[in-house]
Amino acid sequence: MTASATTEPADATMQATSPEDAERRAIEPADLCRLRAVGDVAIHPDGHTVVYAIAWPDADSDSNRSLLYSIGIDGTGNRQLSHGQRDTVPKFSPDGTRLAFLRAEPDRPTSVMILAWPVGELTEVARFVDGATTLCWAGDDRLIVTAPRRPAGQEGVEDEELARRPRIVTALDYRYNGRGYIHDRPRQISAVSGLSGDATIEQIGRPGVDHGAVAVSPDGRLVAAVAGTDDDRDLTGFNHIWLYAIDGSGEPARLTGVGGNWTHLVWHRDGPLVATGTTEAARTGFHRPHLIGLPDQGRTPSVEPLGHHDYNVVPDRMSGNAVVAVDGAVLYPGVRRGRIAIDRYGLDGTHGVVYEQDDQVLAFDASADGSTVVAAVTTPDRPAELWRLDGVPDRLVGLNDELLARLDLGRTERVAVTSADGTEVEAFVVRPPATAPGGDGLQPGLVYVHGGPMFQYGLGFFDEFQMAAACGYVVIGGNPRGSDGYGEAWATAIVGDLGNRDWADVSAIADHLAALPEVDPDRVGIGGGSYGGFMTAWALSHDQRFGAGLVERAVTSWHTMYGTSDIGTWFSAKTIGATIEADPAEVTRQSPLHYAAAVTTPTLIVHAEQDWRCPIEQAEQLFAAIRRSGGDAILVRFPGENHELTRSGSPSHRVERFEIVHEFFAHHLGGADFGSTHLPPANDEWP
Repeated sequence: MTASATTEPADATMQATSPEDAERRAIEPADLCRLRAVGDVAIHPDGHTVVYAIAWPDADSDSNRSLLYSIGIDGTGNRQLSHGQRDTVPKFSPDGTRLAFLRAEPDRPTSVMILAWPVGELTEVARFVDGATTLCWAGDDRLIVTAPRRPAGQEGVEDEELARRPRIVTALDYRYNGRGYIHDRPRQISAVSGLSGDATIEQIGRPGVDHGAVAVSPDGRLVAAVAGTDDDRDLTGFNHIWLYAIDGSGEPARLTGVGGNWTHLVWHRDGPLVATGTTEAARTGFHRPHLIGLPDQGRTPSVEPLGHHDYNVVPDRMSGNAVVAVDGAVLYPGVRRGRIAIDRYGLDGTHGVVYEQDDQVLAFDASADGSTVVAAVTTPDRPAELWRLDGVPDRLVGLNDELLARLDLGRTERVAVTSADGTEVEAFVVRPPATAPGGDGLQPGLVYVHGGPMFQYGLGFFDEFQMAAACGYVVIGGNPRGSDGYGEAWATAIVGDLGNRDWADVSAIADHLAALPEVDPDRVGIGGGSYGGFMTAWALSHDQRFGAGLVERAVTSWHTMYGTSDIGTWFSAKTIGATIEADPAEVTRQSPLHYAAAVTTPTLIVHAEQDWRCPIEQAEQLFAAIRRSGGDAILVRFPGENHELTRSGSPSHRVERFEIVHEFFAHHLGGADFGSTHLPPANDEWP
């Protein structure tokens, strides 16, 4: 992909192009707060202008910020639209006269803002004390907002008093990673009307039920919403799609006959409601989500696949829009072989590719007829920037030219690895840049395993790999069986048998790295987060070849995941194919904690204290088990952070984490560090 035009914003948050002969250096943790990335993207109904969000970790406020900008589709007229702390989710009214968005400010309710278009008055029309998650238009003078709602007895009560009160829960899904305690404040749907004067807020939907994705009918009268309404939803993880009249008339209608896992909705102007998910109702076994069309204005309970494409469609990878309706079709991300493309699913059942190159699309939007497509696109050496993708790809806005001209980044290469049973596994090698230390001799290596397990490493900018390469490591990250991007059979090949095929593939990836001529096979480490932490703990107990291991936000015991994780009851059963009640021996067999006494490799265990996806007790148990067996382990706890520490944690914690990780690896593998001294010295090194 090459840029045929570049427009640089004049705002101070942007950076102008620098001379090509700028002195180059390796990336460092502080650069996290210097890099900018495009997030949400929205095309004006006339197809001539696009609004986009620019996000970055802000060192001064130690928070994640986001501002809105607009630019002509021809690359002209770039300007800043908003000046808040965190402005996100821009949505144009159908007639194009207004732009709505959400504004989050420290210690204040989330605001719904409306900007008269193109250059008009900015108005706050509503506030939601516990934040808001979704925003969409229902006609030209009404907004639909999904936001947590407190019970009447908590309205006006100070947060300090609420934190003091006991929490009384009746279901297992009472808290959620990143959202906090949700048992007494489910997400409710609000209709915000009267946007031109005194706005009014009316609740619609099922009271007391937690709602997710929403979509509004073309006539603006109905809203479809995802909601977990079954009595055993906390045991299965299943939800349904419901239909509500925005004016409150009639009874709610359930559109799905059996429980499923529904995540995204879009209501096509030609009639069908299009949903992402699966109708698989079994309590064990994973099936990847696909597009489903609910015909007849969404009133038919049965569901029909909208075409079929074996490659996974995973909208949760997107930072902005995940599905966009255009004439006769919907556009949807296609996750395959390290790429994230844009696919076209016709309402007639056809499938085609709108855009696919060696990169990853993280958000996109399209004009109504589908002729114009804009997206946030990232490559291995650039964070997401704004591109026009119809015709010859054309970069509209470059955010990091000056900084990237000074950075000497690692080079990414796609490789094929052969597993023990002959299966070919794709992996990506990132080699140290010329400015990294230790380039004159053999270099240490790092094997990284991604989370999920149904995720993928690939052709986007990944700070983890670049920081490691800057410290002199040859890095490899692969997509073993269980990963996204290689079809249904590949993604589900490890279900019910973790530590078998996936471990064989990871072991083969490590073999490939150790055999590279520039790598010292005696100085190879391994690390990963979530499922990647699971696999790292598994590797350290089944193979003594690694010089150091990083176990981060990991699953180590399926026994306790059942009762402590926000999704543990149903996710555990679906992943390992067993339950504590029916087969405790199988639950034990697939738990790394069962083998922890065999770990002799120096191990760094990093966890966030408010991680409710893989709760910190998982780290505590592994730490205790390694120490009790005489092993060498360090536990690092990050207060105030959750499972998303490495992606959306506070900037200071993200910087400190990189410093700690590479201080640890430097001690055991001989790579460089970032000059920090976070970790305590060994007993014989105290002054």
